[in-house]
Amino acid sequence: MARDHATSDDQRGTVLQAVRTELGRWGIDRFDLAATVARHGLDDRYISGTWPDTTALVVDALTHRSDDDGPPDTGSLVEDLFQLARGMARFISSTDGPKLHGAHLITDPYLQTVDIRRAVWKSRAEALRVVFDRAHARGEVRSGISPETSLEMLFAPINMRVLYTGEPVSDDYCRTVADLVWRSIAAAGASPA
Repeated sequence: MARDHATSDDQRGTVLQAVRTELGRWGIDRFDLAATVARHGLDDRYISGTWPDTTALVVDALTHRSDDDGPPDTGSLVEDLFQLARGMARFISSTDGPKLHGAHLITDPYLQTVDIRRAVWKSRAEALRVVFDRAHARGEVRSGISPETSLEMLFAPINMRVLYTGEPVSDDYCRTVADLVWRSIAAAGASPA
């Protein structure tokens, strides 16, 4: 039984990596599942039995990466934001990062695949909401802040720097961005730990 579970996990990882490779190459709009199956020698029965449709598969591939450590929990929001910023910097500076981010670009807001992009972002933001929930419980953030908007403020400068200027993103830069976001959402009287 444990062997079957490991095999299934391995197969899932293989499929998701193949999908990410194809998305990086072709983008979301030109992604073709049948071509992906053929090019990577995937089991289409396994795929159809695991994901209800191509959209679900693409969303899963773009929201779950093997190198993702999950939401940080350092006990300090400013430090959690720094860890998130560093993670984004590592990803967007990797070989596949710019390709996968390029796959997200919306060139026509009326394409059907816009919903996939939105679903990926909403899923990722929802997974990171816990960082803000914990900070709220510690009294670090004002009531009513939007975790999604806060994450956009954190990630946008990093993406801009790498994708548009080609400049490297240092830890100092990540710390500066994290501090700016923290200052914009911190509760009155809160101090970075």
